[in-house]
Amino acid sequence: MLKLVLVFGTGFVFLFFVFKDINWETQVSKMLQANKAWLGFGIGISVLSHWIRAYRANLMYKAIGYQVSNTNSFMAVLVGYMFNYFIPRAGEVSRCASLLQTSQLPIDKSLGTVVTERIVDLLMLVLVLGLIFLLQFEIIWDFIQSYLPANSEGLSNLQISLIALVILSLALVIFKWKTVINLAPVKKIVALLQGFKEGVMSIFKLEKPVLFIVLSVAIWVGYILMMYFCLFALEATSELSFINCLTVFAIGTIGVVLPAPGAGAGTYHFFVTQALLLFSVPKEDGLAYATLVHGSQMILLIVLGLIASVVVMVQKRKNSHV
Repeated sequence: MLKLVLVFGTGFVFLFFVFKDINWETQVSKMLQANKAWLGFGIGISVLSHWIRAYRANLMYKAIGYQVSNTNSFMAVLVGYMFNYFIPRAGEVSRCASLLQTSQLPIDKSLGTVVTERIVDLLMLVLVLGLIFLLQFEIIWDFIQSYLPANSEGLSNLQISLIALVILSLALVIFKWKTVINLAPVKKIVALLQGFKEGVMSIFKLEKPVLFIVLSVAIWVGYILMMYFCLFALEATSELSFINCLTVFAIGTIGVVLPAPGAGAGTYHFFVTQALLLFSVPKEDGLAYATLVHGSQMILLIVLGLIASVVVMVQKRKNSHV
């Protein structure tokens, strides 16, 4: 219960802060006037990135002796993303459950591959953010300094609130992990860990490691390009360069990493809006951009996730009659 309060509290505080002084009529008008073609192109890039993620996962499934079709792997990814919008961090388990239903891939083993994916993604993220930090050092450093105390008088209320939320979020991650471990049935721990270990170690059994690396890079390039093309959807952001977009992506990633409901609802809006302010994009326009990107992804993945759930159920019934 505590972890849910912290997660939803984090999102609520950020949502309240970014939207409290916004003129809703103007905000809606800006989003309705957005160039739908560019927005759609950005969405298309994101879907391609999700498919690449599913294809990359198949390389690990094959490494541990399981044949999963690209369709089933993609459906599982979509189901996982959908659940993340409703229950923070529940996507991994639901994705693995989907693979069990469609491809008879044990949850412990698939969960191990998901953990491996997260480790690889974390490494990729560190590399991407490191590169961006080097390219845009002065701008990002100015952003960081703006949230540090300017003098000895102490931290502002906003700074204190943000620091407290970050600390609570980290504590939540630790608390949740320990809770999951403590609730696991003792008699099944050894078997589960064995399958989990096999999934994690799948990366060392890859038949095509170079392809795995290329696909990993492609996923993150897709995420960046999605944000870049969406910049052209609004007049206020259409003049920003690709390098500027990299900075927005780097700062916006903070909002995605922080545990919040709706896959970063509130936190993503706040950090993207603040990042765009660095390039003289008014708060209202920056918030409109963040809302368009986050909202379009949310609608897309919920719709596709629901469709994927139906496909999984149909596939499960077919398998049960075989």
